[in-house]
Amino acid sequence: MSSVKIVTNSMEKAPKTQNHADIKGQGTIPYAKTVEEKTPNTEKATVTTGKKRGMGAALRGNTFKIC
Repeated sequence: MSSVKIVTNSMEKAPKTQNHADIKGQGTIPYAKTVEEKTPNTEKATVTTGKKRGMGAALRGNTFKIC
């Protein structure tokens, strides 16, 4: 017959969150902060326009529609 080992020790506390990356021997790098982004309103089905960039924009026009 086989036996099951039951671990009865207490769990360790979880590590706290950090707002930077710590690279060993090189220092720390801060993480980016969250920023609200402007997005199109899909509920009303509005269409916004974007701007093309580069050499092809001169040949094909300079704006496009984002649905």
